Amino acid sequence: MTRNIASPASPEDGVVAPCPACAASAEQGGYGEQGRHGALVGAPRPAPTTQDVARSPLDPWLAARLSIPLDALSPATVRARQVDLLREAVRRALDAPFYRARLAGLPLPRTLDDFACLPFTTADDLREGGDALLRVDDDAVARIVTLPTSGSTGAPKRLRFSDADIERTVDFFAVGMTTLCRPGDVVVIFMPGQRPDSVGDLLDRGLRRAGMQPVLLPPAASGAEHAARLAQTGAQVFVATPTQARAIADAVLAGLAPASRPRACLLSAEATPPETADRVRAALGCEVFDHWGMTETGYGGGVECTAHHGFHLREADIHVEIVHPLTGGPLPDGQTGEVVVTTLAAEAMVLLRYRTGDAAAMLPPPCRCGSPLRRLGPVRGRIRRYGNHWDIITLAKGIRP
Repeated sequence: MTRNIASPASPEDGVVAPCPACAASAEQGGYGEQGRHGALVGAPRPAPTTQDVARSPLDPWLAARLSIPLDALSPATVRARQVDLLREAVRRALDAPFYRARLAGLPLPRTLDDFACLPFTTADDLREGGDALLRVDDDAVARIVTLPTSGSTGAPKRLRFSDADIERTVDFFAVGMTTLCRPGDVVVIFMPGQRPDSVGDLLDRGLRRAGMQPVLLPPAASGAEHAARLAQTGAQVFVATPTQARAIADAVLAGLAPASRPRACLLSAEATPPETADRVRAALGCEVFDHWGMTETGYGGGVECTAHHGFHLREADIHVEIVHPLTGGPLPDGQTGEVVVTTLAAEAMVLLRYRTGDAAAMLPPPCRCGSPLRRLGPVRGRIRRYGNHWDIITLAKGIRP
């Protein structure tokens, strides 16, 4: 049975970070190397104070999913496996009328370079393509998510997910949350979770599978109310949007709510401004982890490890590229561009080379945690194109349109 859930529209107010090629000068970023249009906006996270950080639990999970021995896991072995997965994703996409027309006459990609020559999919394609992007019968769709267009009366984006798509996200949450959670931990979730298969519900299911004790709390409340409820639960970990976490921290620092002492928190659903993470650490004394993902990826995308040196990606389910915002050409590790995502394992609706609009760089391996794999760097804001130039709009509240 299909569950149709609508998500609220989001404002896009923010400030503009100038295009480095058009600026008089550019500063060296904290992550990666500086390049044309590659300035990194916002301060990097401080390095961990301890030299003994645990390797991301996503590495053994990814090795098992990709049938690669853990001691052989490397960017090269992951890329080799992803070539096969990308070819299969293209084959499945051709079941959808939209991609049959878009890719007509094009050969199946045999290499990553071949794949990088395929046309992009855009947000406008999602809005205008409608059911033509669906590759399964309606009765195989378990969930529909509607994303209204911010500031517009245009058609919304509609994403479809099968039960298998949803299960992969729950599995990712179950493993990814062990980065900051321990068996038996009470974990407060401030994300929407009352409806089946909503992000809070999927997180609740993943945490239970991993042996934690999730507590779903209403997402709509003041910072003082959230802080009081967090203290009442005695939670070791909480999950919130950066906006919610900042409101909790402000209430605690203003003396409007009791100061609980969770061990860690995960910030998700919005880009996290560095000052927000600093504020949460100051108010609650907890370690702050960040998560990157979007509805188009089934919510889960990547999560920081204890080294806090980029997002470890669920590369068995998504393929991430960084491309030049104007030319669409691939960019080297360390250079900021537009994040492009392909859903490798999607069943109901495959997205090939979807332009997310996020600005970020891919961080070269290895990670400080010991993982040999690449990671996605901090999302610096949203790409804006104008004429032959582009810049990055950094959102004051980190809200994704």
